[in-house]
Amino acid sequence: MPTCRKCGSDHDAEELTRHVFEEWLVVHCPDCHAPMGSYRLGAPAVDKLQPA
Repeated sequence: MPTCRKCGSDHDAEELTRHVFEEWLVVHCPDCHAPMGSYRLGAPAVDKLQPA
């Protein structure tokens, strides 16, 4: 459950406000609209773990 660093409110991931700007997904708190993260769309996976 993500917690907003500005207002301290807890929300389920589905409740967060999202919008796409160019090739970025930007996530905001639905209460105070503070940015909570940005993610590049279409970026390759960063998990480099190999199965044993």
